[in-house]
Amino acid sequence: MNRHPGKLRQSVWHWPTRFGLVVLALAVLALPFYAAAEYYLYGKYMSTQVQPPTVRVDAREAASWTKSARSLPATAAPVVLAYHDIGHAPSDYTVTPAAFDAQLTALEKAGYRSLTSDEFVAYLHGEPAPPRSVYITFDDGPNGLWVYGDRILARHHMHGAVYLITGRVDDRPYYLSWNEIARMQASGRWDFQDHTHNLHHRAVVDADGHRASALANRLWLPQERRQETRSEYEARVRRDLRLSFGDFAAHDLPTPKLFAFPFSEATEQANLPMPGQTLQEILNGSFVATMTNVSSRPLPASRRAADARQVQRLEVLRSTTSAELISDAIRWTQVSPQASAPLAQPQLWSSDDSSGLSGLGAFTGAGPYPAKSSPVHYIAASYRPRSSVDWNNYEVDARLSGLSNGTNQGAVQVRDGSGAPVSASVSQSNLLVSVSGTKKLIKHLTTASSHMLRIAVRNDSTQIWVDGTVHVKLPTTPGSPGNRTGGIALRVGINKPGIAWPRFASLRIVDIADSSRDVTGSQQRVSDAALLAPNAPWVSSPDVKAALKITDSELAPQGRTLSAYGAYQPDATARWDSYTLKGTIAHLNSSEVSGALWVRVGSPLAISVRVYQDHLNVYSGNADNQALVASRRLTSAPAHPIAIRVTADSTLITADGSTSLNLIAKGETGGVGFSAYRDLTRLSWPTVQKLGVSAIAGAD
Repeated sequence: MNRHPGKLRQSVWHWPTRFGLVVLALAVLALPFYAAAEYYLYGKYMSTQVQPPTVRVDAREAASWTKSARSLPATAAPVVLAYHDIGHAPSDYTVTPAAFDAQLTALEKAGYRSLTSDEFVAYLHGEPAPPRSVYITFDDGPNGLWVYGDRILARHHMHGAVYLITGRVDDRPYYLSWNEIARMQASGRWDFQDHTHNLHHRAVVDADGHRASALANRLWLPQERRQETRSEYEARVRRDLRLSFGDFAAHDLPTPKLFAFPFSEATEQANLPMPGQTLQEILNGSFVATMTNVSSRPLPASRRAADARQVQRLEVLRSTTSAELISDAIRWTQVSPQASAPLAQPQLWSSDDSSGLSGLGAFTGAGPYPAKSSPVHYIAASYRPRSSVDWNNYEVDARLSGLSNGTNQGAVQVRDGSGAPVSASVSQSNLLVSVSGTKKLIKHLTTASSHMLRIAVRNDSTQIWVDGTVHVKLPTTPGSPGNRTGGIALRVGINKPGIAWPRFASLRIVDIADSSRDVTGSQQRVSDAALLAPNAPWVSSPDVKAALKITDSELAPQGRTLSAYGAYQPDATARWDSYTLKGTIAHLNSSEVSGALWVRVGSPLAISVRVYQDHLNVYSGNADNQALVASRRLTSAPAHPIAIRVTADSTLITADGSTSLNLIAKGETGGVGFSAYRDLTRLSWPTVQKLGVSAIAGAD
């Protein structure tokens, strides 16, 4: 029997108590070290942001940016900008915070908004071109984007896309950390795309020690004294892509849809043997499109680029001024095929020869010309080479003068930069027609020192007339539509030194798009349309369901994008020509959101009525190139009822039951659509309520 139960209980709890006290003491002693370690890691992997500098823009310069953009369409394919770092490092690829802020200010003044990657992908998939936009990309993922760039984007309500080298993330101090990336993603100002896992470097590619992109080339294996085989190369590339995709998934980032080539070295620089897949074709299996800053032909964002699945970007360097950026962006913005006097616009031409001459004097007869001792026997230039890549349905009228007896000639090339450009070369007595540089035919002309040349470019053919009599019609080269479009180029040449150069006495370009289009498949009657039916077929592009929530009372956009679009089964409504579309654009709770109703969707002169809190804008043109044609003030309100009456000869627009506009039509047919826009992802989407369409009596 224990005669000392108290001592027993004391002994039972004595050692656990002492142990607990020791642990507590150690924890107290360790806490400062733990806190110091956490503070160190936080500082290492979460840099302190720097507030944007105060940048003052000269009022006259800002006014010039606004004025210079007035001639541009209101909607057009986005211009893709390529940045690297934002900061103060003395590198050509590092733009200072002040310069970056000024550049975004300039873009705003010129009417450009920014896109998310999802919006850019939607355009590549076939959605209509957005309001005048830039897609701002940053390669590599440097830390300066978080430290400096994030607050500047926030100031301007702009969005950026970072193309990450995922194997370099957390490689401090230059690269972003995963912690910073998570914060950037959560802000809604950034999204992230692919720039390899760890193949953004140059490596030895042959026995002579030449170095090139490790992604684009088979590497030299020194121990085996040979290059990688094709299968070894492809396995290495696919392994890198898997690792990159794994990094995105492990850090809760959406799967990347776009890829940027390291060093812009793509297929053209690769040492891959043929036949076999090119690097572009390998990447096509994982991405919607690739990005490059260098291309063998103009590939700015466009239907041509979407077809090639490769997009050329406008690179922004430390030396790029705001004025230069706006000037370049304007030259890259897609425009319609219309120019009454292109020879009076020397700033819009690019030389395609080795003469070293500037200006258009060699084409107009004003000179200068190459010296008589020069080996240069021809001069060539392209008109708007980066803003005309989607040109189709246009006509070129040119008068060539000063043609000598078979010793000189002048040529006009159409579908310039496409996979099948067509050239018509005129001399004193002959017409030579070539396709893709291959001679197709020669026609004899009535001998004269001057000839009138007309070329009509359409979907299905290229037709050429000389002096209104000689006629040639060439069917369009088979292939994808996106690879058959393009603008114009001129060429003048002499057969030997000392011969007089010919000249272009006149030149003009006319848009000949009309309302005629091929319509296939069954057509729905207007009276059978149910725009708000639960499964109503709204699409954003061919075979892609629109991101719209449909209820019995409204259409509401979904997703974290800045714009949304849907058309009501456009193929089955292509012949609609007499109807009234009604709907209320609602939830206009900010001046930074707007919604639009569309009619005549799919025609060359589709109409969109874009409604804001206190005004509306009316745009007209094809889906890729619309111009502002009218504006009206409205009584400020969060909702406005809109009615659009469509007939063969007019489009009557009524807002709030009173404000009206009447636009002349030319028989364009087509269905209906809805689009919505917001400047920030945190803003609520506008919607369209009570949407319905009805046939005009006697027209269904």
